[in-house]
Amino acid sequence: MDQEYNASTTYVLIAIIILLLMMILSTGCFASGFAVGKEVFEPPAVTTPASATDENIRMLSQPENFSIFWDALKLLDENYDGDVPHGRDVTYAAIQGLLDHVEGCDQDSSPPETILQITDAEDPKDAPDNFSFFWSTVNQLYRDCPAIMPEDPAELTYWAANGVIDRLGDKYTMLLPPRVAEDFRIDMESSFEGIGALVEPADEEERTGVRIVHPFENSPADKAGLRPGDEIIAVDGQDVTEMLLDQAVSLIRGPAGSQVVLTVKRGDDPPFDVTITRSRVEIPVIESKMLDDNILYVKLYEFSDPSKDKMEHALKQGLKDGAKAIVFDLRGNPGGRLDRAIQIASMFIEEGVIVKETGQRNMDHMATGDLIVPEDIPVVVLVDGGSASASEIVAGALQDYKRAILIGEQTFGKGSVQTLFDLKDGSMLRVTSAHWYTPKGRQINSVGLRPNLVVSPSLDINEDLQLDAAIDYLKKQLTK
Repeated sequence: MDQEYNASTTYVLIAIIILLLMMILSTGCFASGFAVGKEVFEPPAVTTPASATDENIRMLSQPENFSIFWDALKLLDENYDGDVPHGRDVTYAAIQGLLDHVEGCDQDSSPPETILQITDAEDPKDAPDNFSFFWSTVNQLYRDCPAIMPEDPAELTYWAANGVIDRLGDKYTMLLPPRVAEDFRIDMESSFEGIGALVEPADEEERTGVRIVHPFENSPADKAGLRPGDEIIAVDGQDVTEMLLDQAVSLIRGPAGSQVVLTVKRGDDPPFDVTITRSRVEIPVIESKMLDDNILYVKLYEFSDPSKDKMEHALKQGLKDGAKAIVFDLRGNPGGRLDRAIQIASMFIEEGVIVKETGQRNMDHMATGDLIVPEDIPVVVLVDGGSASASEIVAGALQDYKRAILIGEQTFGKGSVQTLFDLKDGSMLRVTSAHWYTPKGRQINSVGLRPNLVVSPSLDINEDLQLDAAIDYLKKQLTK
């Protein structure tokens, strides 16, 4: 992160923080448990506000107005599968969340590191746990860095909460602000208004930029000629190369009938502009077709709400049409709902454990008993590095029961389950509530599933070596 710093401002800021800390220590306030209830919230005394911004801060600092923060932390404490911050860690993690967003404020060193170093007492009970220190930091930042602080102080709620969540070191647990949460809900419903393309971060490590994975067939993106691998570097003239993917996507989406100008970088060619008229886009949850030799090909794009019904229809129709073998393509499927994964796995597995869940519930999820595919129908599951989460639950269960073989590449390795909580302001808390294992107890998290037959993809986009390998395998099974 490139920043310019001013030493004098930093010394003033650090001096004030140290002074505040000494005042807090002198009152004898120290950690006494997990600070997630209103009873530990101690807003600072507030004088008559000097401006509208001060008034907004004063209102936000009241416990009832900052309740989203406390509600999120309480849900985290009750549902997270792992250790959570306690006591003074909550206060300083919230401050860290603020300062992570204050880029461009004149500082000579990182205030959060200074704070933590000063307060890292040998005995935890000697550390302060007074949330008014957080509000003092907020006021200090609004005085020193007003231009880069949010106009709506409510934004501080999400900064602070995600500061605490960041301490978990879990990239799948997060608090989504209302706008981002709404986009997430739209994705789960499998329809939205936009250009109609599956995208990923251009920079995987930083989760920034936009790269086209593939445009949906007959979508505005497809008709405009966008191709897999195209990088979108600007939206309506605004650079998005260093913008978080969710933020960039919110610029690309828009009402049906409106236009958006995308600046596209394709390989080594000079960037060019494409004007696209947005429309209502239905995400193709599933694709199915009958291949030669009565081999049914079914590709599932995600485990969204309609995936169970669509998968059931595709399998029943395929079997009715005479399918003798099945290729189940989960390549690039990032996952989705746990219940949909269990239901779809149960279409191939008549009984037994589908997935073992650890955490608050610590339970085995059993097959639903809704078998569709007879046991004498051979099955191949195609997987790759984009097959994650719910995809790995299904693929792992079918592999463990020897109901199918896996062909392709090592899967992503996301062996955790996230529970979604809708909060009253429209935001959404996504919590890793459990970790899961295959029916035989194999751990998938950070490991993934190894295919029975490893096949790398072809560099030629018109050639599918993995699908070819699946078809060859099934043909041999059918001739036995």
